[in-house]
Amino acid sequence: MSLSNITSDKSYVVDYLGRALNHYAKKEIIMFPHNPGGHGILVVIIPKWSKVLCFDSLRSKAHDHTLLKEVIDEAFHSYPVRGKRSKSLTHVSKFPQSAGNTCGFYTAYHMLEAMEILGLDNSLDFEVMKNPIDQDVMVKIRERIASFIMSQVINPKGEFHCDNLGLNYI
Repeated sequence: MSLSNITSDKSYVVDYLGRALNHYAKKEIIMFPHNPGGHGILVVIIPKWSKVLCFDSLRSKAHDHTLLKEVIDEAFHSYPVRGKRSKSLTHVSKFPQSAGNTCGFYTAYHMLEAMEILGLDNSLDFEVMKNPIDQDVMVKIRERIASFIMSQVINPKGEFHCDNLGLNYI
């Protein structure tokens, strides 16, 4: 999802995200990348906590995520509520990155960190690293991404393999 998609056809993006949320309704967390313009960030929706974590790791420039928040909030209204979850979401955005063009690595790293949420009962127990990623960690991220793509996307038996690459897949 990109900012240009949201600004050019917000209702389509809301509908698409709503269908994706419903498709993955049994998942404990739902993650996707977002590009607000020349910079990749990670969005993690945690329905059981009614929380959205926006891993915008670029500290040098504050980004306005108002449109993204609106799209997520509107799409979440169609999300099937289980238990006593609130229909309103809390948005959190404040995570570090060193200078440079490493936002893709930070997005992948934050995805791995966000998977730790699955074992937690309380959102306050989730902590995010405060220091820049070391080079050896970036190499490991590169290896994990390649392994995931090979086993889960390219492999026809992978969970995220898709023979139909059309826009209306979900």
